Amino acid sequence: MKALGLAQDLAQRLRGHWRRTLLNPGRGQRALLHLPRVLASETEARLPHCAPWSLGPSGFENLLVTLNGVAGMVNLSTALTPHAEHHPNISLTFDTPWRHDIENATGLLDHYAIPASIFITAAPTQDTELWRKLVGDALWQRHSLKRIRDTMGDAGLPLPPMPPHHPDHAYSRALLRYFLQLADTDSQCLRQVGEHLLGVLDHSLQPIDPFSARRLESSGLFRFGAGGIRYTAQNEEGLHQQLRRSRKALATLCQDPLSTIACTGEAPSLQARQMLQRAGVTTALFDTEGWVTQRSNPLALPRITVNQALAQSPGRLFDHLLGFL
Repeated sequence: MKALGLAQDLAQRLRGHWRRTLLNPGRGQRALLHLPRVLASETEARLPHCAPWSLGPSGFENLLVTLNGVAGMVNLSTALTPHAEHHPNISLTFDTPWRHDIENATGLLDHYAIPASIFITAAPTQDTELWRKLVGDALWQRHSLKRIRDTMGDAGLPLPPMPPHHPDHAYSRALLRYFLQLADTDSQCLRQVGEHLLGVLDHSLQPIDPFSARRLESSGLFRFGAGGIRYTAQNEEGLHQQLRRSRKALATLCQDPLSTIACTGEAPSLQARQMLQRAGVTTALFDTEGWVTQRSNPLALPRITVNQALAQSPGRLFDHLLGFL
């Protein structure tokens, strides 16, 4: 199986480099990339239980250098505007309300003068990945073990594996299996777990504050928008409430928030798009994997998700991105 994985990886890399040799493979193309959280430590980001959802500073910098060499790295507004240049236009987006995650990403972006859009939830406790961040960090550092196991048990969820005296890669892989085991768990249950743990654990997570947001906004490289928007066709009033809270929070954080929102879930149906339109939404992003085209509906724009494996390999990155053309 390991040999097969290596062969597939080599094929992806070679195919990606071959696709790059085609005549203007990205001419006039536009893409929005959805990037995971950026950690301060490359070693931590590469741990099995962190790698699927994180980038380290080295991997993130490698991604920026690779993209900068083959595409125009532009802001969201420019990426949504048709163009005729030989190179593609690519815009970076992040979904996180946490100050440290934002600072870890914006430091390198500022260094390379690459713009980005940051979509934040009105209430940080609604961060869909909060439970995993808190559980993973606490168990890896061997603190609050009883509180975490009690919280998961009280929620009717499987208990996480107990860490050894010195957590190693084997334990990190066990944590990864545990997180994947909970992948199909009701998202509301996991959000409640995350909210509870945020209040009882000793952690370093702090939401971005108005001073930090306005400092980044004033640089001209970074814009903030409403993220984590959830909806159901049966609860239109709930959507309106989410948008009101998000707009109020953004008005406090920054001076010129994006009108674009980032939604969770699958691409919306016609009924859902009409509901978004009635709520005053003009542009909405979804993680539906694909390039933005003239046929893309502004209320269901696709974003291409980039993970650590793609960030570390230009060949695999090219194969992944160009495979959607």
